[in-house]
Amino acid sequence: MEWFDFGVYAYLAPTLGKVFFPASDPVAALLSSFAVFSVGYFMRPVGGVLLGRVGDRLGRRAMLMLSVVSIGLASALIGVLPTYAQVGLWAPIALVALRCVQGISVGGEYTGAMAYTAECAAPNRRGLVSSSANVGTVAGLLAGSSAVALLQANMSASQIESWGWRLPFLGSVVVAAIGLLLRVSMPESESFQKTQSRASDASMLRVVTMHWRTMLRIIAVVVACNVVFYIGFVYMPDRLSQAHAELASRANTATSVLLAAQAVWIVLGGWLSDRLGRRRISLLCTGLLIASVPIAFPLGLAQGTLSGLVLAQAMLGVSVGMLTGVQGAMVAEMAPADSRCVVYGLSYSVGIAAFAGTTPMLCEWMVGRMGWVHGPALYTLAAALVSLVVLVRLKPAQLASLD
Repeated sequence: MEWFDFGVYAYLAPTLGKVFFPASDPVAALLSSFAVFSVGYFMRPVGGVLLGRVGDRLGRRAMLMLSVVSIGLASALIGVLPTYAQVGLWAPIALVALRCVQGISVGGEYTGAMAYTAECAAPNRRGLVSSSANVGTVAGLLAGSSAVALLQANMSASQIESWGWRLPFLGSVVVAAIGLLLRVSMPESESFQKTQSRASDASMLRVVTMHWRTMLRIIAVVVACNVVFYIGFVYMPDRLSQAHAELASRANTATSVLLAAQAVWIVLGGWLSDRLGRRRISLLCTGLLIASVPIAFPLGLAQGTLSGLVLAQAMLGVSVGMLTGVQGAMVAEMAPADSRCVVYGLSYSVGIAAFAGTTPMLCEWMVGRMGWVHGPALYTLAAALVSLVVLVRLKPAQLASLD
């Protein structure tokens, strides 16, 4: 539910760039729109700290209820914002402020969902059960992509720019209401109940001082997967839509279909990690990702065709999906029991903010502004090598906090 709100912005980035920023330079407008997209990610560490403290002190349920209400309200308000043509500079300022609220909410949402599902699952099914939360993430992004594809299939470009872009954001009221209804009756996990008193006594400074090495390992483990996802499933379709407006609807439709297929890989990755080990599956998938990038990126970026985009996303989706399925349980096991939400939330969110949330903007600067067609591939390979090195050095004892 919450990822629909957060993801729909990404798929409407070309339109929002025209609506909220001066249209004299299309590349500059898209860069500005992606910059606001990145702002949401820079606020995720704040959400990881603020809502993570709520999760460690008051419980996962309180954390998840607060996050879904706040993002629903922020998204609905985006849907009623005046445009740049109407109020000038105040329009992008308001958009940035509401995007910050979205980022804070998601910074707590992902952490709470991963911690809750991992803590409630049996040890031999932890990967499979926690992968369901990541399937929920994909389902939310899929709903966002599908909503935009539906708009593009049934409305003209001028209608979407005039008022159609508001509809998915206004629909967030219903999305948030459903999410809140589902969470009201959630029981707390036994793990939280056992560690609640210890968590309430730990200061934020103490948590970071004690666990900074673990936090750096978590950042390194998740960086490659997320960089590839935001290039393959956010930047590539937006780039193709900008270059070939007639392909925009089909590009978003294809992305929606391949996101749905990725849910299968997520579940498979979680299931295999329960049987073969988180580290072993992560190493295998990271190696597959490194092998796929030199083939997939030229297809998705340089070729500039719908078939190239589909092939690139299909290739990247296997490794990204399986890694996503593994990482929910893996990071929960790496995080300490008495401050799991804060450590998980802060480290994961910092990694996403610094390397993944900035990826669409960085890629647009490299490809659109500087003409470095191979820049995104080299950036991705560097991130993948960092993840690979840390995974090789990861010890079994560093994956045992839940047990």
